[in-house]
Amino acid sequence: MTRIYLIRHAEAEGNVFRRAHGQSDGLVTNIGYGQIEKLKERFIDVHIDKVYSSDLTRAMETSAAITEPHGLALETTPMLREVDMGVWELMAWGDIAVDYPEMSAYFSTDPAHWVVEGAESYDGVVSRMVEFITQVAQRHDGETIALFSHGFAIRVFFCRIMGVASHEWHSIPYCDNTAVALLLYEDGKFSIEYQSDNSHLRRGEEAIVRQRTYFAENLRYMKLDTERDAGLLGAFSSEFGALPSADIGYAAYIADEPVGLVGVDVKGDCCEVKYMFLKPERRRHNFGVQLLGTAATAAREAERDILRITSPQGSGVSEFCLRHGFHIVSESGGGVVLEKSIRS
Repeated sequence: MTRIYLIRHAEAEGNVFRRAHGQSDGLVTNIGYGQIEKLKERFIDVHIDKVYSSDLTRAMETSAAITEPHGLALETTPMLREVDMGVWELMAWGDIAVDYPEMSAYFSTDPAHWVVEGAESYDGVVSRMVEFITQVAQRHDGETIALFSHGFAIRVFFCRIMGVASHEWHSIPYCDNTAVALLLYEDGKFSIEYQSDNSHLRRGEEAIVRQRTYFAENLRYMKLDTERDAGLLGAFSSEFGALPSADIGYAAYIADEPVGLVGVDVKGDCCEVKYMFLKPERRRHNFGVQLLGTAATAAREAERDILRITSPQGSGVSEFCLRHGFHIVSESGGGVVLEKSIRS
Protein backbone atom coordinates (compact mmCIF):
# COMPACT_ATOMS: atom_id res chain seq x y z
CA MET A 1 0.00 0.00 0.00
CA THR A 2 1.16 3.55 -0.80
CA ARG A 3 0.14 6.59 1.23
CA ILE A 4 -0.16 9.73 -0.92
CA TYR A 5 -0.54 13.29 0.30
CA LEU A 6 -1.92 15.41 -2.57
CA ILE A 7 -1.48 19.11 -1.80
CA ARG A 8 -2.48 22.30 -3.60
CA HIS A 9 0.03 25.15 -3.85
CA ALA A 10 -0.05 28.17 -1.52
CA GLU A 11 -1.82 31.39 -2.45
CA ALA A 12 -0.24 32.86 -5.58
CA GLU A 13 -0.58 35.97 -7.71
CA GLY A 14 -3.21 34.56 -10.03
CA ASN A 15 -5.48 33.94 -7.05
CA VAL A 16 -5.42 37.57 -5.88
CA PHE A 17 -4.79 39.39 -9.17
CA ARG A 18 -7.87 37.53 -10.45
CA ARG A 19 -6.17 36.41 -13.64
CA ALA A 20 -5.97 33.05 -15.37
CA HIS A 21 -2.60 31.69 -14.32
CA GLY A 22 -2.99 28.14 -15.57
CA GLN A 23 0.54 27.31 -16.69
CA SER A 24 1.75 30.91 -16.40
CA ASP A 25 4.43 31.06 -13.72
CA GLY A 26 2.97 33.39 -11.09
CA LEU A 27 4.65 34.03 -7.75
CA VAL A 28 3.57 33.09 -4.23
CA THR A 29 2.04 35.97 -2.23
CA ASN A 30 3.00 37.12 1.26
CA ILE A 31 -0.04 35.31 2.64
CA GLY A 32 1.04 32.27 0.64
CA TYR A 33 4.41 32.20 2.39
CA GLY A 34 2.59 32.28 5.73
CA GLN A 35 0.49 29.34 4.56
CA ILE A 36 3.66 27.42 3.68
CA GLU A 37 4.93 27.91 7.24
CA LYS A 38 1.64 26.52 8.59
CA LEU A 39 1.92 23.56 6.23
CA LYS A 40 5.46 22.95 7.45
CA GLU A 41 4.17 22.76 11.03
CA ARG A 42 1.50 20.27 9.96
CA PHE A 43 4.03 17.88 8.45
CA ILE A 44 6.94 18.34 10.86
CA ASP A 45 6.38 14.94 12.50
CA VAL A 46 4.99 13.12 9.46
CA HIS A 47 7.31 10.63 7.78
CA ILE A 48 7.62 11.24 4.02
CA ASP A 49 9.79 9.16 1.69
CA LYS A 50 9.59 11.16 -1.54
CA VAL A 51 8.26 14.52 -2.77
CA TYR A 52 7.08 15.35 -6.30
CA SER A 53 5.87 18.72 -7.54
CA SER A 54 4.54 20.49 -10.57
CA ASP A 55 7.41 22.41 -12.17
CA LEU A 56 5.57 25.73 -11.77
CA THR A 57 7.08 28.08 -9.19
CA ARG A 58 4.04 28.33 -6.92
CA ALA A 59 3.96 24.55 -6.44
CA MET A 60 7.71 24.12 -6.11
CA GLU A 61 7.93 26.84 -3.45
CA THR A 62 5.06 25.24 -1.53
CA SER A 63 6.83 21.87 -1.57
CA ALA A 64 9.59 23.40 0.58
CA ALA A 65 7.18 22.93 3.52
CA ILE A 66 8.14 19.24 3.40
CA THR A 67 11.47 19.03 1.56
CA GLU A 68 13.36 21.54 3.72
CA PRO A 69 12.61 20.28 7.25
CA HIS A 70 12.91 16.63 6.16
CA GLY A 71 16.03 17.09 4.01
CA LEU A 72 14.36 15.53 0.96
CA ALA A 73 15.20 16.11 -2.69
CA LEU A 74 12.40 17.45 -4.89
CA GLU A 75 11.49 15.86 -8.21
CA THR A 76 9.56 18.18 -10.52
CA THR A 77 7.34 17.22 -13.42
CA PRO A 78 4.97 18.93 -15.90
CA MET A 79 2.57 16.01 -15.32
CA LEU A 80 1.34 17.73 -12.12
CA ARG A 81 0.88 21.15 -13.72
CA GLU A 82 -2.33 23.15 -13.74
CA VAL A 83 -4.49 23.03 -16.88
CA ASP A 84 -3.05 24.99 -19.81
CA MET A 85 -5.64 27.71 -20.47
CA GLY A 86 -4.56 28.55 -24.00
CA VAL A 87 -5.58 32.05 -25.09
CA TRP A 88 -7.03 32.67 -21.63
CA GLU A 89 -3.59 32.61 -20.00
CA LEU A 90 -2.97 35.86 -18.06
CA MET A 91 -6.40 37.26 -18.98
CA ALA A 92 -8.42 38.91 -16.22
CA TRP A 93 -11.34 36.74 -15.12
CA GLY A 94 -13.61 39.76 -15.58
CA ASP A 95 -12.55 39.97 -19.25
CA ILE A 96 -13.03 36.24 -19.72
CA ALA A 97 -16.61 36.43 -18.41
CA VAL A 98 -17.45 39.18 -20.95
CA ASP A 99 -15.46 37.94 -23.95
CA TYR A 100 -16.20 34.21 -23.55
CA PRO A 101 -19.51 34.00 -21.64
CA GLU A 102 -20.45 30.47 -22.74
CA MET A 103 -17.03 28.95 -22.17
CA SER A 104 -16.62 30.85 -18.90
CA ALA A 105 -19.82 29.21 -17.67
CA TYR A 106 -18.65 25.77 -18.82
CA PHE A 107 -15.28 26.20 -17.09
CA SER A 108 -17.08 26.74 -13.78
CA THR A 109 -19.94 24.26 -14.13
CA ASP A 110 -19.06 21.54 -16.65
CA PRO A 111 -15.38 21.73 -17.68
CA ALA A 112 -15.53 18.64 -19.91
CA HIS A 113 -17.39 20.89 -22.38
CA TRP A 114 -14.92 23.78 -22.01
CA VAL A 115 -13.09 24.40 -25.30
CA VAL A 116 -10.73 27.37 -25.78
CA GLU A 117 -8.14 27.93 -28.49
CA GLY A 118 -4.79 26.47 -27.50
CA ALA A 119 -6.07 25.08 -24.19
CA GLU A 120 -5.62 21.61 -22.75
CA SER A 121 -8.77 19.52 -22.68
CA TYR A 122 -10.48 18.30 -19.52
CA ASP A 123 -9.76 14.71 -20.54
CA GLY A 124 -6.13 15.61 -21.19
CA VAL A 125 -5.68 16.92 -17.64
CA VAL A 126 -7.50 13.92 -16.17
CA SER A 127 -5.38 11.45 -18.16
CA ARG A 128 -2.00 12.89 -17.21
CA MET A 129 -2.91 13.31 -13.54
CA VAL A 130 -4.28 9.78 -13.20
CA GLU A 131 -1.39 8.30 -15.19
CA PHE A 132 1.32 10.03 -13.18
CA ILE A 133 -0.19 9.52 -9.73
CA THR A 134 -0.85 5.86 -10.48
CA GLN A 135 2.74 5.36 -11.69
CA VAL A 136 4.33 6.92 -8.61
CA ALA A 137 1.94 5.05 -6.31
CA GLN A 138 3.08 1.78 -7.87
CA ARG A 139 6.73 2.85 -7.77
CA HIS A 140 6.58 3.67 -4.04
CA ASP A 141 4.63 0.68 -2.74
CA GLY A 142 4.98 0.54 1.04
CA GLU A 143 6.07 4.19 1.26
CA THR A 144 4.54 7.60 1.88
CA ILE A 145 4.86 10.29 -0.77
CA ALA A 146 3.76 13.91 -1.15
CA LEU A 147 2.59 15.46 -4.43
CA PHE A 148 2.17 19.22 -5.01
CA SER A 149 -0.22 20.31 -7.72
CA HIS A 150 -3.00 22.81 -8.56
CA GLY A 151 -6.69 23.40 -7.93
CA PHE A 152 -8.28 22.45 -11.26
CA ALA A 153 -5.92 19.51 -11.81
CA ILE A 154 -6.57 18.09 -8.34
CA ARG A 155 -10.33 18.45 -8.66
CA VAL A 156 -10.58 16.67 -12.01
CA PHE A 157 -8.36 13.88 -10.68
CA PHE A 158 -10.87 13.34 -7.89
CA CYS A 159 -13.70 13.42 -10.42
CA ARG A 160 -12.14 10.45 -12.19
CA ILE A 161 -11.28 8.28 -9.19
CA MET A 162 -14.63 9.03 -7.50
CA GLY A 163 -16.69 8.50 -10.66
CA VAL A 164 -18.10 12.05 -10.55
CA ALA A 165 -19.32 13.51 -13.84
CA SER A 166 -17.90 16.84 -14.98
CA HIS A 167 -21.24 18.64 -14.56
CA GLU A 168 -21.35 17.45 -10.93
CA TRP A 169 -17.79 18.39 -10.00
CA HIS A 170 -18.99 20.94 -7.45
CA SER A 171 -20.06 18.00 -5.31
CA ILE A 172 -16.34 17.52 -4.61
CA PRO A 173 -15.14 19.77 -1.75
CA TYR A 174 -13.34 22.93 -2.89
CA CYS A 175 -9.55 22.59 -2.68
CA ASP A 176 -8.24 25.79 -1.07
CA ASN A 177 -4.61 26.91 -1.12
CA THR A 178 -2.37 24.36 0.69
CA ALA A 179 -5.37 22.07 1.26
CA VAL A 180 -4.29 18.47 1.82
CA ALA A 181 -5.79 15.17 0.69
CA LEU A 182 -4.63 11.77 1.90
CA LEU A 183 -5.04 8.87 -0.53
CA LEU A 184 -4.26 5.19 -0.19
CA TYR A 185 -3.32 3.10 -3.22
CA GLU A 186 -3.57 -0.69 -2.97
CA ASP A 187 -4.35 -3.49 -5.41
CA GLY A 188 -4.68 -1.05 -8.30
CA LYS A 189 -7.28 1.15 -6.57
CA PHE A 190 -7.32 4.53 -4.84
CA SER A 191 -9.24 5.19 -1.65
CA ILE A 192 -9.63 8.55 0.06
CA GLU A 193 -8.90 8.99 3.76
CA TYR A 194 -9.72 12.72 3.58
CA GLN A 195 -9.55 15.60 1.11
CA SER A 196 -9.52 19.42 0.89
CA ASP A 197 -8.34 19.77 4.50
CA ASN A 198 -6.79 23.16 5.28
CA SER A 199 -7.28 22.98 9.05
CA HIS A 200 -3.58 23.81 9.56
CA LEU A 201 -4.28 27.37 8.32
CA ARG A 202 -6.64 27.98 11.23
CA ARG A 203 -4.30 26.85 14.00
CA GLY A 204 -2.65 29.39 16.26
CA GLU A 205 -3.57 33.01 16.86
CA GLU A 206 -4.37 34.01 13.29
CA ALA A 207 -6.07 32.20 10.41
CA ILE A 208 -4.26 32.77 7.12
CA VAL A 209 -6.85 31.62 4.64
CA ARG A 210 -8.88 34.03 2.52
CA GLN A 211 -12.62 33.56 2.48
CA ARG A 212 -13.86 32.62 -0.99
CA THR A 213 -16.07 35.71 -0.85
CA TYR A 214 -13.00 37.98 -0.48
CA PHE A 215 -13.16 38.63 -4.23
CA ALA A 216 -16.87 38.96 -4.83
CA GLU A 217 -16.45 40.53 -8.28
CA ASN A 218 -13.79 40.39 -10.96
CA LEU A 219 -12.68 43.51 -12.80
CA ARG A 220 -12.34 43.71 -16.57
CA TYR A 221 -10.13 46.17 -18.42
CA MET A 222 -10.07 48.28 -21.56
CA LYS A 223 -7.37 50.58 -22.89
CA LEU A 224 -8.08 54.05 -21.57
CA ASP A 225 -10.29 56.09 -23.92
CA THR A 226 -10.77 59.79 -23.17
CA GLU A 227 -14.32 59.92 -24.54
CA ARG A 228 -15.66 56.64 -23.19
CA ASP A 229 -13.95 57.10 -19.82
CA ALA A 230 -14.64 60.82 -19.38
CA GLY A 231 -16.52 60.16 -16.14
CA LEU A 232 -13.62 58.30 -14.56
CA LEU A 233 -11.13 60.90 -15.72
CA GLY A 234 -13.31 63.65 -14.29
CA ALA A 235 -13.55 61.86 -10.94
CA PHE A 236 -9.76 61.44 -10.87
CA SER A 237 -9.19 65.08 -11.75
CA SER A 238 -11.64 66.30 -9.11
CA GLU A 239 -9.78 64.37 -6.40
CA PHE A 240 -6.19 64.97 -7.48
CA GLY A 241 -6.34 68.21 -9.43
CA ALA A 242 -4.88 66.80 -12.66
CA LEU A 243 -5.63 64.21 -15.31
CA PRO A 244 -3.84 60.84 -15.10
CA SER A 245 -0.88 60.38 -17.43
CA ALA A 246 1.06 57.19 -18.25
CA ASP A 247 2.58 55.26 -21.15
CA ILE A 248 0.00 52.50 -20.72
CA GLY A 249 -3.42 53.23 -19.23
CA TYR A 250 -6.45 51.05 -18.53
CA ALA A 251 -9.97 51.68 -17.34
CA ALA A 252 -11.40 49.04 -15.02
CA TYR A 253 -15.03 47.96 -15.18
CA ILE A 254 -17.44 45.72 -13.33
CA ALA A 255 -19.62 44.50 -16.20
CA ASP A 256 -20.55 47.85 -17.82
CA GLU A 257 -19.88 50.03 -14.78
CA PRO A 258 -16.62 52.06 -14.89
CA VAL A 259 -14.96 51.81 -11.48
CA GLY A 260 -11.25 52.61 -11.72
CA LEU A 261 -8.03 53.44 -13.55
CA VAL A 262 -4.49 52.08 -13.61
CA GLY A 263 -1.49 53.29 -15.58
CA VAL A 264 2.22 52.46 -15.86
CA ASP A 265 5.29 54.01 -17.46
CA VAL A 266 7.89 51.74 -19.07
CA LYS A 267 11.35 52.60 -17.72
CA GLY A 268 14.80 51.26 -18.52
CA ASP A 269 14.74 48.33 -16.10
CA CYS A 270 11.22 48.46 -14.71
CA CYS A 271 7.65 49.59 -15.08
CA GLU A 272 6.53 52.33 -12.73
CA VAL A 273 2.94 52.59 -11.56
CA LYS A 274 1.87 56.18 -12.20
CA TYR A 275 -1.65 55.89 -10.82
CA MET A 276 -4.16 53.43 -9.39
CA PHE A 277 -7.60 54.91 -8.80
CA LEU A 278 -10.97 53.61 -7.69
CA LYS A 279 -14.18 55.56 -7.40
CA PRO A 280 -14.80 56.28 -3.68
CA GLU A 281 -17.83 54.00 -3.46
CA ARG A 282 -15.75 51.09 -4.83
CA ARG A 283 -12.88 51.42 -2.35
CA ARG A 284 -12.28 48.95 0.49
CA HIS A 285 -13.75 46.10 -1.53
CA ASN A 286 -10.44 44.38 -2.42
CA PHE A 287 -10.25 45.79 -5.94
CA GLY A 288 -6.89 47.50 -5.42
CA VAL A 289 -4.94 44.27 -5.71
CA GLN A 290 -6.69 43.50 -9.00
CA LEU A 291 -5.47 46.87 -10.36
CA LEU A 292 -2.00 45.98 -9.10
CA GLY A 293 -2.23 42.70 -10.99
CA THR A 294 -2.96 44.58 -14.20
CA ALA A 295 0.11 46.77 -13.64
CA ALA A 296 2.26 43.67 -13.04
CA THR A 297 0.87 42.02 -16.18
CA ALA A 298 1.67 45.13 -18.23
CA ALA A 299 5.21 45.10 -16.85
CA ARG A 300 5.70 41.46 -17.79
CA GLU A 301 4.34 42.10 -21.27
CA ALA A 302 6.88 44.93 -21.56
CA GLU A 303 9.58 42.40 -20.55
CA ARG A 304 10.51 44.24 -17.37
CA ASP A 305 11.50 42.43 -14.18
CA ILE A 306 10.57 45.07 -11.60
CA LEU A 307 7.41 46.96 -10.74
CA ARG A 308 7.99 50.29 -8.94
CA ILE A 309 5.63 52.57 -7.01
CA THR A 310 6.36 55.91 -5.36
CA SER A 311 4.13 56.59 -2.37
CA PRO A 312 3.67 59.90 -0.55
CA GLN A 313 5.06 59.86 2.99
CA GLY A 314 2.43 58.84 5.50
CA SER A 315 -0.09 57.52 2.98
CA GLY A 316 -1.69 54.09 3.08
CA VAL A 317 -0.13 53.19 -0.27
CA SER A 318 3.12 51.99 1.32
CA GLU A 319 1.29 49.65 3.68
CA PHE A 320 -0.77 48.28 0.78
CA CYS A 321 2.36 47.66 -1.30
CA LEU A 322 4.25 46.00 1.55
CA ARG A 323 1.33 43.61 2.06
CA HIS A 324 1.63 42.62 -1.59
CA GLY A 325 5.31 41.79 -1.86
CA PHE A 326 6.98 45.17 -2.37
CA HIS A 327 10.00 46.34 -0.40
CA ILE A 328 11.22 49.87 0.30
CA VAL A 329 14.27 50.90 -1.75
CA SER A 330 14.51 54.55 -0.71
CA GLU A 331 12.82 57.21 1.40
CA SER A 332 12.94 60.98 1.33
CA GLY A 333 10.82 63.89 2.45
CA GLY A 334 8.87 63.64 -0.79
CA GLY A 335 7.95 59.98 -0.71
CA VAL A 336 8.77 56.32 -0.40
CA VAL A 337 9.97 54.30 -3.40
CA LEU A 338 8.93 50.64 -3.34
CA GLU A 339 9.77 47.84 -5.75
CA LYS A 340 8.57 44.32 -6.39
CA SER A 341 10.30 41.64 -8.46
CA ILE A 342 7.79 40.16 -10.90
CA ARG A 343 9.95 37.33 -12.26
CA SER A 344 10.25 33.84 -10.79
